[in-house]
Amino acid sequence: MEDIVSLLVKRHMNLVVENILSFLDHNSLQSCEFVSKTWYLVIRNGKLWKRLYGRVSQRKPLLQNLMIRRELEAKHDTENDEFLYKRLFYAQQTLVQNWSSGKYKTSLKALGEVSVSIFTMDARRILYGLRTSPSVPSSIMVWNRWTMESEHFLVGHQEWITDMQICGDLIFCSYYDGTILVWDLKTKEVVQQFQDQEVVDWVVIHAAHGLLITCTSILSGLTDRDTSVTIRRIHSPTEMAIEKTEEISNMKVSMLVSDENYFAVVLSSSSRNCIKLQLRSPVDFQCVHEISNLISHEDSYAYHSGWLVTGSSEGIIKVWNPVTQTCVQTWNSQEKIEDLHLSSKHIVTRNSDGKLFAWDFPISDRINLLEKPSPSCLFEINGSEEVSMMDPSLIVDELQILTISVKDIPKTDASTSALTVRDFLN
Repeated sequence: MEDIVSLLVKRHMNLVVENILSFLDHNSLQSCEFVSKTWYLVIRNGKLWKRLYGRVSQRKPLLQNLMIRRELEAKHDTENDEFLYKRLFYAQQTLVQNWSSGKYKTSLKALGEVSVSIFTMDARRILYGLRTSPSVPSSIMVWNRWTMESEHFLVGHQEWITDMQICGDLIFCSYYDGTILVWDLKTKEVVQQFQDQEVVDWVVIHAAHGLLITCTSILSGLTDRDTSVTIRRIHSPTEMAIEKTEEISNMKVSMLVSDENYFAVVLSSSSRNCIKLQLRSPVDFQCVHEISNLISHEDSYAYHSGWLVTGSSEGIIKVWNPVTQTCVQTWNSQEKIEDLHLSSKHIVTRNSDGKLFAWDFPISDRINLLEKPSPSCLFEINGSEEVSMMDPSLIVDELQILTISVKDIPKTDASTSALTVRDFLN
C-alpha cells in the first residue's frame, strides 16, 4: 500500500510534499530519508537539508561555525557540494556523541621560541599575543584555526598586551600603559590608536553591539584600584566616537563579556572583600542589574548566554540565574577548582594538578532544572603539558579545547610555547 508522499509524487505534487517536509527538524528529516527511495529523492531534489540550515542556523551558532570550518579546513567547493548541509547536521550529532564519550583527537603545535602572554580565538582564527624580550615590541600572530597556517604577523606596541579580542576582521588590543590599538586584517594596518589614561595598572577591553568598552584601572591604595570606563560607538573601522565615560571607585574590572542581551561585568575590591556582577544594556552600557552575593574571592567563574557558573576551592559548582539571583543547580565535583570555562553546552574545570574535567551544562535544555539529578562528569583529561599561568591559558567551545604551555629555556631568558588542541569532531 502506497503512502501519502508516494501518492502525491505520482500526481506530480512534489512541491506540496517539499513544503510539508520543510517543517521537520533534522532528526525527523533524517528518519524520512530511510522510508523509501521516493522520500529520499524528494528530500534531495527539494534541497530540504539546505532549507533546514537556512531556517535554524541563525539560532544555532554551532552550525555556522561548522560551515566556516568546512570552508576553511580543506577549501571545499561548498557551492557544489550536494551533501554539504546534511554533513553539517551529521557533524553536529557527532560532536554530541564525542563529548558524551570523551572521544577527541589531540594534536600539538609548536609556536617556537616565543612567550605567549595571551591568546584568543573565534570561528576562523587563533590569535597569540607574543613577547620575545623586554627590548622587542609585543606582536600578534594570527593563524587560520583549521589549517594551523600563519596568516598575519602584526608588530604592535612596546608594552605587554593585557587584553585582546577579534571581531570580524578587526583586532582590538590593549597594553599595560593604557594604549589601545585596533588592527584591520584586510589592510594589516593600525586603523585606530588611543590612550584614555596616561598612568594605568591594567586595561580590559570588549567590543560588541556596536560599542567598544575600555576599562582602565589605576592603583588607589596598597591593593585597590579605581576604574575609568570609556564607551565608544563603532561607526566604522576608522571612526569610533566617545559617547560617555564613567568612574568606578575602589574596584577593578575582573571580567567583561557579552551575549545578545547584556554586557556582563565582574567588579572586585580586595579591601572590601567584595565582588559584584553587573548586567549592562547592550544599547548604551547602562547598568540594568547589580548582584553582590553570588561570587566569592576564592571562586572561579564564567558567564554564558544569561547564566553564571561558579566553582569553589572546595569543588562546589553552582549554576545561577543572575537576574533572579537563583541558584538553579549545585553539585560537588570532588576536586579543587582552579579554573572554569563555559561553552553553550559544557562546563570545563581544571584542578591544581592541571587535570581537566568536562560536565554537561545543565541549563542547555532549561527544563525542570531543580528536579534534575546533578550532572555527572563526562570525562577527565590528564594535564600532560605544563600549562602557563597566563590568563587565559585554556579556551573552550563546542568544537575544541585549546591549551597553551610555556616552558623556560634553561640558562637563558627565553621561553618556548606550544598549543595543544583537543578536537571533538575528528
